[in-house]
Amino acid sequence: MRADPVVVGQLLQGKCRYFVPIYQRHFVWNREKQWEPFWDDIRTLAIERLSGRQRRFMHFMGAIVLEPRGEFSVRRPPAFQVVDGQQRLMVFQLFLAAARDYATSIGYTTAARTIETYLVNGDPQLMENPEVEIYKVWPTRYDREMFTDIINLGGRDALRKKYPAHFYRAQDRIYGDRKTPRLIAAYGYFYDRIRHSAETDDLDDVFYGAPTTSHEFSPTSEPVGDISNQLRFDAIWQSLVEEFRVVTITLEEGDDAQVIFETLNERGEPLLAADLVRNNIFQRADAAGESAERLFDAHWKLFEDESWMQAERQGRYRKPRIEFFLANYIAGKIAGEVNLTKLFSEYKSFVQYRRFPSVASELEELNHFGLIYKELVDRTGPSALAEFGISLAAWDVTTVFPLVLRLWDENTLDSNDKATFLNLLVSFVVRRAVCGLTTKSYNKFFVSVIGNLDRQGWDTSHFTSFLLAQESDANRFPLNDEFERRWIESPIYSMLRVDRTRVLLEEIEKAKLAKFSDPSQLPDHLTIEHVLPAEWRLNWPLGDGTIPTPEDMIQARYYAKEDDTLLGRIVRRNRLKHTIGNLTLLTPPLNSEISNGPFEKKRKALSECSRLILNQEISSQDHWDEDLIEARSRDLFKVARVLWPVPTLDREFDEGAR
Repeated sequence: MRADPVVVGQLLQGKCRYFVPIYQRHFVWNREKQWEPFWDDIRTLAIERLSGRQRRFMHFMGAIVLEPRGEFSVRRPPAFQVVDGQQRLMVFQLFLAAARDYATSIGYTTAARTIETYLVNGDPQLMENPEVEIYKVWPTRYDREMFTDIINLGGRDALRKKYPAHFYRAQDRIYGDRKTPRLIAAYGYFYDRIRHSAETDDLDDVFYGAPTTSHEFSPTSEPVGDISNQLRFDAIWQSLVEEFRVVTITLEEGDDAQVIFETLNERGEPLLAADLVRNNIFQRADAAGESAERLFDAHWKLFEDESWMQAERQGRYRKPRIEFFLANYIAGKIAGEVNLTKLFSEYKSFVQYRRFPSVASELEELNHFGLIYKELVDRTGPSALAEFGISLAAWDVTTVFPLVLRLWDENTLDSNDKATFLNLLVSFVVRRAVCGLTTKSYNKFFVSVIGNLDRQGWDTSHFTSFLLAQESDANRFPLNDEFERRWIESPIYSMLRVDRTRVLLEEIEKAKLAKFSDPSQLPDHLTIEHVLPAEWRLNWPLGDGTIPTPEDMIQARYYAKEDDTLLGRIVRRNRLKHTIGNLTLLTPPLNSEISNGPFEKKRKALSECSRLILNQEISSQDHWDEDLIEARSRDLFKVARVLWPVPTLDREFDEGAR
């Protein structure tokens, strides 16, 4: 390789083309981390130029790694593939485009024409493909349309006409919020900074001393005289092209572009593991003579959607969705755990293990599983997979995803078998949660299910046998006796999260409602109501009419038994108030209205204001006490047992699954 330090103007002068491979990530630099420091550096250098002071430093902007492409031709500008450094090149171009458009708007035609030479190549009539070759920088397809519009559409008015939603209605300004694409937001940011510094005294209060910051200067000598707007403007754009230096690393025959790419970091925006995976895939496609453009459009374009970059949380990690997908995909295919912190290494090892016949087949499989994953996590559509995603959402058991990906891909199973698998997985998760069993080893357990089914065969009988064979508390499937006991006795409201308790009640309500009408009629945003209030002492006397004193309530905290004594009855009531039999669903306004009131008030409100079957059943009672709470828990269990069943091999086992 050959390394040469050059200023930005040298890099962009003359005929040249720097094209970014289609598979590299799009423009991701942002205001806080990159645009503002970049502008501050330009402003500092512009102030120094205007002050007449000797140049203190040549600003270094890092390395740009280039790979020459194509033979020399008088009909083609020299072309270089950008292995690394595309973010720098893009920000140079956006800044210069903003400077050119400002110069045009203010009438600085000579400056505008000069700046234009750093943006586009001249003499398009002499080019083989002028629609592409006129651009000094050719970005990825994701950025291409907006970038070329900024460079070549014809200025601010043309940009406003095509992208009106990104401009303020009454101002010549572009929005800078998160909804604004970063390309046009960066262009707008630089335009505003250039205009402000050129038309105000932002650069005028200049002294010959060294700056204390990029915006403040010590009064060590006399200030420079009046500075014209054009001098200010020229100092700004000339600071970039004359005083910003990069090192161009030009690869030669034998240099490994992929290795170099993986070892370089960009300024303040480290590469994601997904970026490295994507680059690795398409570098291998190039090396194998497979068309990167065709493969990208056919199979990778799915992953360019912004939804794949949304930060999500799985376990203790918070990462972009695409990285969780890759980890779950690999884990499902190898039936083993994946180290998320070393995802790129894991992917490279997986490709060696999997031995795809071609990069095309590798991308086909990624695309196929990506569509499955998207349906699972987006939870939209009528499929059993989307319904499973909805059912699982509150339980936060994403460690099951590798198994679900493999299951949904399995072509030996029909749709009914797959739905049965998914229902049993939900049942496994819910029953274990209600029974207070740990989730700590789920990651290992679910990939062990994959391994077992790979050996035994993917069918419901093998799956059921494996689930029922588990005996340790870490993995076992709670049978009906245990599930019923914990369902009736456990303080589910305080033991589970509120959203999980609400899911249990909503599913039961839907099951009851399904007998009479469409379960989708269940209202949104329901809240949990304790029929016997959590704070029951004043309005809910004990069965014999006794109202415990505050001292009785305190003493009951330390009384361990549920017996016929006053303290024993308080202990029993305090346990039962949080069990499933004492809980129901209400709209928030109704909940707040009847919260701690007596049962007569609640029964009337439930009867008149709520159409939920759960509440109709409660309002049909003439009183509410501990025995009714336990009885209702048993009644609700009859529904729960069907909703979250035990996996069975035959009817005989079903009757004995206790």
